[in-house]
Amino acid sequence: MLWLTVVEWSARLILLLLIFLSIWSVKIMLDRRRFFKEFIFPVDELRQKIKSKNFHFPTNHFFGEFFNDLKNLKSSENIDKAFDAFSFEKRKELEKGLPILGTLGSTTPFVGLLGTILGIIVSFGELSRGTGSTNTVMFSLAEALILTAVGLVVAIPAVVGYNYFGRKVKLILADAQSLKDLYIAYKD
Repeated sequence: MLWLTVVEWSARLILLLLIFLSIWSVKIMLDRRRFFKEFIFPVDELRQKIKSKNFHFPTNHFFGEFFNDLKNLKSSENIDKAFDAFSFEKRKELEKGLPILGTLGSTTPFVGLLGTILGIIVSFGELSRGTGSTNTVMFSLAEALILTAVGLVVAIPAVVGYNYFGRKVKLILADAQSLKDLYIAYKD
């Protein structure tokens, strides 16, 4: 029964795929952790500078260069447009890898389930041949259930990472929006 061997090896390939996806997910989360750890965005310092009408901002943080460029713009409408364009570009940098985490979090349980189904097919194939011992059938069932577990082990951290870093991105962009509004209010 060649088809049984093909199904059995397909399930094992799915396990290897899930292990690869897990490594990829962890790599993305470590990269984002490192990025946000080195990320400098002194909101309180910038608020104080704006309120004191000291419009010279340090360029060593994410939006400092942008706020220095705002001095050249006169109208609030132009500042809004410039900020929207700038924050769109910076959002790409902030969200790097997050769509992949979201996709892994939502799809890897199904990949694990596919592996489980293939493993159960192998178990039934062993039973139908009549040559499989109880140990062989139990082993293939255990192998099948391991695939579901591995799928969940990949998905759960990916979803947690996606939500955690997505929240950080939203907070940073909200702080930047707040600073831009404060700048418009105090620039005149």
